[in-house]
Amino acid sequence: MKKKRLLIIPARAGSKRIKNKNIKLFFEKPMIHYPLKTAIASKIFDKIHVSTDSKKIKKIVEKIGNFTDFQRPKNLSNDNSSLISVLNHVLDKYESKGLEFDEVWSILPCSPLLTKEDIWACKKLINKYNQPIIAISPFPAPISWGFQLKNKTIFKANEKKIRDKKLSKAVSYYDSGQIYCFPANILKNNKFSFRNKIIAHKLPLERSVDIDTVDDWNLAKILYKGKLK
Repeated sequence: MKKKRLLIIPARAGSKRIKNKNIKLFFEKPMIHYPLKTAIASKIFDKIHVSTDSKKIKKIVEKIGNFTDFQRPKNLSNDNSSLISVLNHVLDKYESKGLEFDEVWSILPCSPLLTKEDIWACKKLINKYNQPIIAISPFPAPISWGFQLKNKTIFKANEKKIRDKKLSKAVSYYDSGQIYCFPANILKNNKFSFRNKIIAHKLPLERSVDIDTVDDWNLAKILYKGKLK
């Protein structure tokens, strides 16, 4: 039986470090244009919904297509609102309208480097394992080499770990903040936890920029230019 997939792109107003980053022009198109077009091109989603509290974002999205069936409530539109709570709100809303889904996916709005091939790879993984999928990327250097900085002074550096050859060869990964996939029953029953089994889709660093700062934005532009060549 064909699985029904719901994609949710969370795009609230009120980004602080980059004003209106979800709709800020990125190579002459609103940033949210890119994940939407990539999702459409993948042709795997039965429903795409942009979860937003902003009439301005809604208006821009509607120029691309009918992807805002209802507005996000204020209590889920602040800095403390979790992605899981937003996804469950949308899922509950559709279920109240009689729409059932087997999988719930989320692509974050500032993901211009994500490709339809990444989406297809995640589909293959969730079909095989029936577990949550997240995109991860490798740290550019071993985390055992890390230290903290305070008033230009390095502190809490662990000399033993820095010199440990086994640790220096180990590759560590971080959540790239691009794409998440969940079996709907795991999401609904609040069974998602990083302590439970999660399957990884590896994103190379050249397609993994979590855009929070102006430096991130500028790096994404450089990488996107390279993608166009």
